Amino acid sequence: MAATFEVRADWAKRTIRTQMSGIFTVDEMRAWAAAYRHETDRFKGRQHMVIADMRGMRTANAEVAEILGGEIGHARRHGVVLCAHVSDDTVQRLQAARIARQNAGHDDVTVDVVSLDEAERVVEQALSRIDDATPIASLRSPSAESA
Repeated sequence: MAATFEVRADWAKRTIRTQMSGIFTVDEMRAWAAAYRHETDRFKGRQHMVIADMRGMRTANAEVAEILGGEIGHARRHGVVLCAHVSDDTVQRLQAARIARQNAGHDDVTVDVVSLDEAERVVEQALSRIDDATPIASLRSPSAESA
């Protein structure tokens, strides 16, 4: 099953959308990583979110997972404050969660969702708080108004 991917930015919603499916080789993951880093770096460290649609993606070997993890870490250090993750494979979802935890520093901002519609709702709700100066660990934390 050949790997396919797409990476694009939605500037109005301050969101990078990536779709990944299939079994990634090292070269394919490097190509995804280059595209993802390009979009991440275009935000110039400004807070933004990610919708990661990994439906159809299969578990990755260690070298491929390391490349994925490196880009997750780079993105977290350069402005990602929330990642809505969609997956239809339990093992892949667990692997992605582990990779994110290992590369996210002190707080993994990943939210697992069951559909793209739910991912859109999560991003839409968080967008209103993305520039809130209230000290929070991530956009997953409750807003100060609801506390």
